[in-house]
Amino acid sequence: MLNYLNKIFSIFLIFNLTFVSSAQAAATFVDSFSVVTQENNPTGLTFNNDGTKMFVSGNAGNDVGEYSLTTAFDVSTATFVDRFEVVNEDNNPSGVAFNNDGTKMFVTGFTGDNVYEYTLSTGFDLTSTVSFVDSFDVSTHETAPGGLTFNNEGTKMFVVGENFKEVIEYTLTTPFDVSSASFVDSFDVVGQVWRPRDVAFNNDGTKMFVVGHNDEVDEFILSTGFDLSSTITYVGAFNVSTQDDTPTGVTFNNDGTKMFVVGSGSGNVNEYTLSCAFKVTASSTCDAPQKIKEVRGIVDAQINTAKNFAKDSRQSALKRLANLRAKDDNKNARKIELNFQNETLNKISNNVLSSAPAKFNPIQKLDQILPNDWAAWSEGSVSFGKIGDNPLSSAQDMTSLGISIGADKKTDNDKVSGVALRVGNTDVDVGTYGSKVDTNALSLSVYGSNSFDDRNFLEHVIGASYLDSDITRKNQGNTNTQTGDREGKQVFGSLNFGREYEDGDVIITPTGRIDGSYTALIAIQKMATKRSGIMQDIKFLMASLGVLIDQDADLENSNVRSRINLEYGKELGSNSKVVTSYVSDNENFEYQADKKNKDIYTVGLGFDFKHDHGLTISTDYQKQKIRYIGFINKFTLSAGFLSRNETEFALWLDEDMTSNFKISKALGVFDLEFNLENDFSNQENHNANLSLSSKF
Repeated sequence: MLNYLNKIFSIFLIFNLTFVSSAQAAATFVDSFSVVTQENNPTGLTFNNDGTKMFVSGNAGNDVGEYSLTTAFDVSTATFVDRFEVVNEDNNPSGVAFNNDGTKMFVTGFTGDNVYEYTLSTGFDLTSTVSFVDSFDVSTHETAPGGLTFNNEGTKMFVVGENFKEVIEYTLTTPFDVSSASFVDSFDVVGQVWRPRDVAFNNDGTKMFVVGHNDEVDEFILSTGFDLSSTITYVGAFNVSTQDDTPTGVTFNNDGTKMFVVGSGSGNVNEYTLSCAFKVTASSTCDAPQKIKEVRGIVDAQINTAKNFAKDSRQSALKRLANLRAKDDNKNARKIELNFQNETLNKISNNVLSSAPAKFNPIQKLDQILPNDWAAWSEGSVSFGKIGDNPLSSAQDMTSLGISIGADKKTDNDKVSGVALRVGNTDVDVGTYGSKVDTNALSLSVYGSNSFDDRNFLEHVIGASYLDSDITRKNQGNTNTQTGDREGKQVFGSLNFGREYEDGDVIITPTGRIDGSYTALIAIQKMATKRSGIMQDIKFLMASLGVLIDQDADLENSNVRSRINLEYGKELGSNSKVVTSYVSDNENFEYQADKKNKDIYTVGLGFDFKHDHGLTISTDYQKQKIRYIGFINKFTLSAGFLSRNETEFALWLDEDMTSNFKISKALGVFDLEFNLENDFSNQENHNANLSLSSKF
């Protein structure tokens, strides 16, 4: 099986996106919302990013109206908020659009044949300060401009018009700045659309939709996204005359499962559901699943989870080696995890420890297992971060919890050998509709260090992991939920080298590091009544350069070591080939995920406090910025006592499916005990206790 997996460089993510064949009818009318009270001649339509605000332009009021939606992209929940008049620029507004964060608004006008640009002091808020900035004349190519839209980056603008019956493409040297626009090309739709009024695209620009007074939404395929000079093929039309015989605007929700058409005939915004992403006409095909933001976000979440767990496993071992370099000996190795009085951190007892499989039953007390020349250590951490929303992938909010337990031995020639076990849980919330990836993971690694002399060192970590993920996908705009399971195997490694330079009580350590991992995910994806095998490989390689600065401060009966770490990393060889398909047909869709080289900047702060009587406290905060993508914060806190002989560790699983992790410490006449308990059979049952007692 492993040999077979090594030959597979694909992922089969089988999502039951529609529960119908992609060849069936597409758009279905759902509901409508009348805007005639505010505007009886609506001309354009758009939404904010999360669908909780709707904007309608109109030439009766010469304005743009703002509406609030209590349910995202559900026009039945809309209520009027405010309006902004554009009559000073044009008394016949015909279309409206925004930049990505809503701080710029663009309005087209019949009278002036211009695209007008405005700034908003608060994004997507017409009650904030709205100021006219500039305009761009399109009359050379269209004397009756209708709607407009942009590509994802704002470097291309598209305007449609009634008179020339064309979609016109402009390039913008400065994103979303109409003063930098210049004509590129145009596409004639006269054979399909009579009096075209608005234009819209799918997420990657390979589908174009034009609405006009022929009562239809017409669909076109572009061989190159957002490029009117590429090959454009007409697909078909969807008739909306039952709802409105004069449609003037068209737009979609984020994942293309809803279409909205506004019309001056009825004065309504009409809502339609689509059987799958951007499938408007019966002769059309479903968008490839990876073009659906929620699907792409789930794929990316699994990639990031696998890479981050390997990173956390490596870092706990490397931090242990760094601590050993900073100490005269390794007898002060033991750390005791404390109970954090915080809902997020206390999830460790519920999620992290419950991921330890039963085969670790029982583990005897470490002191009874380890030889006298070995020392044990433990460490807990919590990480949280966000990968931002972009036009192709939904946002990811990540929370990761983990505990590492290890033991090592230091020899006379300054060599260190050790082994570490890490259990962790990562929750990733994807998008805004309830999709998520919940992963329990377990890793076992061996680590070591060689000192060439008093200051030079070479450290290594090699390990293997097991991952088990529960995946939930919720579609935008409906209550349909799909769930699935994934299992995975992983190998990882790290090579860290550096040299210490001492200047008084300050130690400066330049370092270089190479990290790599390979993950093979295998799963049973359960959708409706189907069970489908899933495979994916995730390859990761990164080179880093950094500097660690330590400083010691001796206090009365104690010592404090503070540190700062700066690092730059270049992710060089990461990629994952993705093949997706709909359960309802046999067509596969392929793309490469995570293939871009990434620049990663890391800054870390921390300190160790050590008291002569044995108390130690260690804390670290690390901020990792992934350029143009997002960030990850990691917080590590541990406390312990240096004496080795009076501390006990135990991890066991009872026959009633209750797991326990216990640490005990004798403090003179007192006994300190910390216990984490979790019931496998009922995830609501978990306890954490910290006690101090004495026997008389």
